[in-house]
Amino acid sequence: MKTITTIKSLLNSLTRTLNLINPVLEKHHQQTAYLAYMLAVELKINPDEIKMIIFASLLHDIGSIIKEEPEDIAAIEKNAKENAKVGAELIYGFKGAETISKIVYYSQTPWSELKNQVCEHKISSAIIHLADYASSLIIYEKPILNQIKNIISEVENLKDEFCDKALVALNIISNREYIWLDIRHNPEFLSFFIDDLGELSIDEIIDLTRFMARIIDYRSPFTAMHSAGVAVSAKSLSELYGMSEEKTKEMLIAGYLHDIGKLSVPKAILEKPGKLTEEEFNIVKQHPYYTRLILMDIEGFDDISNWAGFHHEKLNGSGYPFHFGESVLDVGARIMAVADIFSALTEKRPYRKEMEKEKVIAILKEAVNKNELDKGIVELLVNNYEHINNIRNEASNIEGKRYFESFGDK
Repeated sequence: MKTITTIKSLLNSLTRTLNLINPVLEKHHQQTAYLAYMLAVELKINPDEIKMIIFASLLHDIGSIIKEEPEDIAAIEKNAKENAKVGAELIYGFKGAETISKIVYYSQTPWSELKNQVCEHKISSAIIHLADYASSLIIYEKPILNQIKNIISEVENLKDEFCDKALVALNIISNREYIWLDIRHNPEFLSFFIDDLGELSIDEIIDLTRFMARIIDYRSPFTAMHSAGVAVSAKSLSELYGMSEEKTKEMLIAGYLHDIGKLSVPKAILEKPGKLTEEEFNIVKQHPYYTRLILMDIEGFDDISNWAGFHHEKLNGSGYPFHFGESVLDVGARIMAVADIFSALTEKRPYRKEMEKEKVIAILKEAVNKNELDKGIVELLVNNYEHINNIRNEASNIEGKRYFESFGDK
């Protein structure tokens, strides 16, 4: 099966995505992963488990990020144990991610409690717990080498919190200055250690991007179903248009990731029931730019980054933020724009029911008359409305059900 990118490239993209949510948290996930990697190597953890530790380190705070907008790392740590369980719930169920989910689940559990648990990966969880706490103690305004003694002292004052073996490993590697310099200034250097994680087929990428879509959508009940609906609508339209099987799968990926830049938008704006102010809408208008910025750095994502990043562009140039017109927007970008509007109009939201077919079609045709949307693509949708709406509704309901079962009462 053809491969189009690597795990390394997609991982780097995911960590940049998490950093969009709050600049204060920038690099924290990479720092935790880097330190956890070094601890795992010192403890002679087997290479396959180390890969799982890296993934779990990069994802360990997802539960907090989805439910809150923490002001700083301390705010995350306040409810760390509960947030780890929420994050594990979110990860679980994806092919190949069961081990990562288990590691994340216990990644904030004190060692005094965890050591008595019957769980296969408790050392891995304990490594992340220590790496997370140690990296959170870094003060950015001070030289990192002058902080090492204080960091070691802080963690040793909490001996019941951390695994003895992991503490010994931390003391050993603390003498290697370059490790701390990397953690402070260049935690992305971790990517040099994960070249061997392997390439990904397009079907494997689809599985991973479905997970990334959940990170985007699950921040709010207002968006809990959106990306899945856009993805399957875009794929269906591309099939009807006659795109190759590979390109229709790339459309699916672009649909899952089209709103990844929306992680930069505060929840208060996402969930505002009334009309946005000009200043608020300017913040929203940034999100397709961030989507394209993140995706264009992924190997093999050239078309995907454009299709996802241009989903608010219009043929007459009145869209945002690039204001590209029909001379730039290819068929994939035009399909994505139609799929996004169609899904937004037809999906259920907490504050309204889905829009009726006649009204949806009228809005889409009006956009065609204004030369905003492609006439041929809209006609494809209208002529196959029930088929596309059924698969959109099914995909959206699956994700919506999962969201409300996981987070609706929390």
